[in-house]
Amino acid sequence: MPVIPLDNLIQPIWDISPYPIAITSFDGDPKLRNILYVNSAFSSTTGYSNAEAIGQPATLLYGPKTSQAGIKEYEASIALGKPCRATLTLYRKDGSAYVAFSTIAPLVEPDGSAHFLILIETEHLSPEPVSMPNAEFDKDSVVPLFLPMPLEEFPAGHLPRHLVSHPELDTVQALWTRKRGDRLLPLRTDFDLATMSRWASHLSIATVMPKGQFQFRLFGTELARVYGQDLTGRFLDDLTPKDLWSVIVLHYQEVVSTLRPLFAPISVANGRWYTEVSRLLLPLASESDVNTAAAIMGIDYKRAAF
Repeated sequence: MPVIPLDNLIQPIWDISPYPIAITSFDGDPKLRNILYVNSAFSSTTGYSNAEAIGQPATLLYGPKTSQAGIKEYEASIALGKPCRATLTLYRKDGSAYVAFSTIAPLVEPDGSAHFLILIETEHLSPEPVSMPNAEFDKDSVVPLFLPMPLEEFPAGHLPRHLVSHPELDTVQALWTRKRGDRLLPLRTDFDLATMSRWASHLSIATVMPKGQFQFRLFGTELARVYGQDLTGRFLDDLTPKDLWSVIVLHYQEVVSTLRPLFAPISVANGRWYTEVSRLLLPLASESDVNTAAAIMGIDYKRAAF
């Protein structure tokens, strides 16, 4: 059995996330999947403690009003290795029902394999599901981004005002440099919660996958507020609008190819709000391959008004 993908940075942040999170095995037959991890928000929402939930079937929260058609729809999506979203009626330990808007996604490793599923409940609705699940994210799932940082360097001291860095990004980059030492890259394990707690809510971790793809393994709570949704489990090349997110993917690919940090600010339009975001992307290696970027750590901060 593969090792559950929890570590000394991602798991502690999941533990304190306000969103219920569960990790299950990813067997082809849904009836064979078991719960392997739940966070405290899951326990608070469902009434099942960690000890009570671990080892239970992934169908633990299903009940009489859980849509079987909806389950079939999202199963078809994850069978193709794609994340999906579902609005389902679920049941607490005490038997009471609630309606949750959930993201369900395979957790893909750098070699392209997926042995686990992540489920994140991002919203509780009442009293009934407003619609059937949408198995694949579509045009209604939009995080509008504007003014991506071009892949060219500006001379020091000559950055346009809206492209200047943020003091916290400079501090994190200095930390990355210290952790790297005389190595080509610092390791993913060099960064734990004790080290990164100051920036935890602004932090994202994306797994580097084959063929230039990236999947968010972690997406901080402050980022979820800025971007309008929690993107944990999402593949960057599946996000819309495509023409804008394709530039963001180029930023990540640039970091993988150069193995160097990249300052890549963007602007986010979320409803009537418009926010400029300073962001830094940092390559991290794994212990199995110290010369290749296995993950990209991102730090995003909203820029103060001028």
